[in-house]
Amino acid sequence: MDRRDFLCSAASITLLTVPKLAFAQTAGPPVAKTVDAVDRRLGLTLPDPYRWMEDPKDPDWEPWMRGQAAYARSALDALPGRTALARRIGELTGDLPVALRIERVGERVFVEYRPGGASVPKLYVIDRPGGERRLLIDPEAAKDGSGAHVSLDWWHASNDGALVAYGLSSAGSEESVARILRVADGSHFPEAIDRARFANPQWLPDGSGFFYVRGREGAVRGAADYFANTVCWLHKVGTDPKQDLRIVGGGDTVDGYKLLPIDFPFVITTPESDVVALLPYGGVRRENPILTASLADAAAGKPRWRTAARMEDQATSFALRGRDVFVVSERDAPLGRILRLDAAAPDMARAEVVVPEGKAPLETADTGLIATKDGIYFARQNGGPMTLHCYAPGKGVADIALPFDAGIYGLYGSTDRDGIDIRMAGWVQPMAIYRYEPGGRITDTGLSPKPAFSTAAYESVRLIATARDGTKVPVSIVAKRGLKRDGSAPALGQCYSSYGISASPVFSPRYIAFLEQGGVLFEVHARGGGEYGAPWWRAGQKANKPNTWRDFIDGCEAVIRAGWTKPERLTVMGTSAGGIAVGNAVVERPDLFAGAVDNVGWTNTARAGIEQNSAPNFPEFGDPSNDAEYRGLVAMDAYLKIKDGTRYPAILAMTGMTDPRVAPWHPAKFAARMQKASTGGPVLLRVTFDAGHGVGSTRQQSDEQWADVFAFALSHGRDRG
Repeated sequence: MDRRDFLCSAASITLLTVPKLAFAQTAGPPVAKTVDAVDRRLGLTLPDPYRWMEDPKDPDWEPWMRGQAAYARSALDALPGRTALARRIGELTGDLPVALRIERVGERVFVEYRPGGASVPKLYVIDRPGGERRLLIDPEAAKDGSGAHVSLDWWHASNDGALVAYGLSSAGSEESVARILRVADGSHFPEAIDRARFANPQWLPDGSGFFYVRGREGAVRGAADYFANTVCWLHKVGTDPKQDLRIVGGGDTVDGYKLLPIDFPFVITTPESDVVALLPYGGVRRENPILTASLADAAAGKPRWRTAARMEDQATSFALRGRDVFVVSERDAPLGRILRLDAAAPDMARAEVVVPEGKAPLETADTGLIATKDGIYFARQNGGPMTLHCYAPGKGVADIALPFDAGIYGLYGSTDRDGIDIRMAGWVQPMAIYRYEPGGRITDTGLSPKPAFSTAAYESVRLIATARDGTKVPVSIVAKRGLKRDGSAPALGQCYSSYGISASPVFSPRYIAFLEQGGVLFEVHARGGGEYGAPWWRAGQKANKPNTWRDFIDGCEAVIRAGWTKPERLTVMGTSAGGIAVGNAVVERPDLFAGAVDNVGWTNTARAGIEQNSAPNFPEFGDPSNDAEYRGLVAMDAYLKIKDGTRYPAILAMTGMTDPRVAPWHPAKFAARMQKASTGGPVLLRVTFDAGHGVGSTRQQSDEQWADVFAFALSHGRDRG
């Protein structure tokens, strides 16, 4: 029985026939049909009038979405200043080159880079120090039969830099097709491997092949079990994928550990090591087991796995370095400590503590551990901003000074060379890639040229809000220097706070278009994120999730009391899992906001288990097959809490029709219910038909989306009568 069958049997559902009419065209947005669907379970009665939207084959689904998209487009285009905002954002991003990721292999440097004027990032190589960039992979030149844009999803160079395995997908779907490219002449091997969405290729030392993860054959896109039972294969370059060696798959039992069906079985290799690691990664699960085996056995398709860390060891990151495996464990150390084990015979009981638990938590969501020739690099969290450190065997831990309060979004290094590349940004410093060599200081690589604009006119301010239970919650604010704090400024506040992911300093050039209009941007670091480590995360997880949106509400009230804005000028926004925060903030305190943006938001959580990305999220939010966790999912469901006749703020719901992470029916059902119930501001459903969750969107798509968000926030950031 799959998850859809389980939920249908666990709840008594009544469906009555309704006329086949998607919407009736009026002066407002299209009106959605309704059905009498009701879930009854555990004494709960949960009406779901827009249940029909969960079926993408319903003949009314796409027409209604297209009608909503057209209405939203017309309304957004008519907002005062929207055209000027779009033009300004295009100026800020259009000619600005951006480097996103780097790999150094011998003398070669591989860079994922979006040149000025380009729509999507491309892959380049610099063959020797001081050399010019040479284009290797250009998604803009790739052909897609539908006419949709194509994006570079992932890539990894072989240890000698001769080959690159990479994946492309269309329309933001993330449904990667893997190819193998010869770096010398740009030619390809014949094979193309589909179902390679989370491939994570890991090369054999001689470049003859790589381990990779592939979705199971016959999996139905959109089904609740779509990501179940993925398999790690060993592919030999130049051969038919049908000949690949099966290494391990979700649902297998290895060394007494039964991989869950939702586990993605990533096999990890590193240069200079004759050991491989197996990470049964639970999608978005923070803690995962780790196993090791000899490279020779794995390459022969007969790995003998040995457990390095079990689930109860609460391992959140690891790195291989020669015969050592370094593990971040939060067991008996909630802020994390780094242990060293013998990869050939790992034994947690005999592990050496090389970095003890500190006062600041180890950051593992964005960075984790990176092994290099000179040591193990890692970051710590401090309520948002991070610090950088390196453990060198026999020398201890060195603290590495950062040039500003930074968020670190990538550490790139290898065990065959010293030093580290760092992708980081500040609250008013744009993203760039920096380099650190042992004993030196951090320097800008210049791969992301300095922008023509200046951020000197803006400043970041940290405010500490007191939540209703007394918890101190940080709020990060960015605005013009010297801005009057008299409540007159329009503001856009955001919150994510899930999976232990921290809202660290970041700055987009697009923000300037809002800030120069006198706008205030702020982030509430609510419980559920990782700003203060595992305790902060657990305080906003599952049954504790109400802390997330109530921290968000209390943080917004603190911003208002400090004079940065007032309710009549405040718009709030949540993206993806942040839909829980923004949706519940709006339904609990509709009086506190002028507007709200639900961006690809997960707002109908009681329906967990129905869509393809549900099961990997059970460890974070709850498994609907568990009665207590099902109650928690209902408690965080913003869609179910919407009440007729309530004056809600203006709503902008946004989705992409190819979204593989949050099904488009979440924002659609939320918008339809708000359109029916609200007596307040307008409710718009913005739909992009050739984009998904935002991953793989073009520069122009992102520019247009932010122009809509900023115009919406500025338009509704005026007093409501």
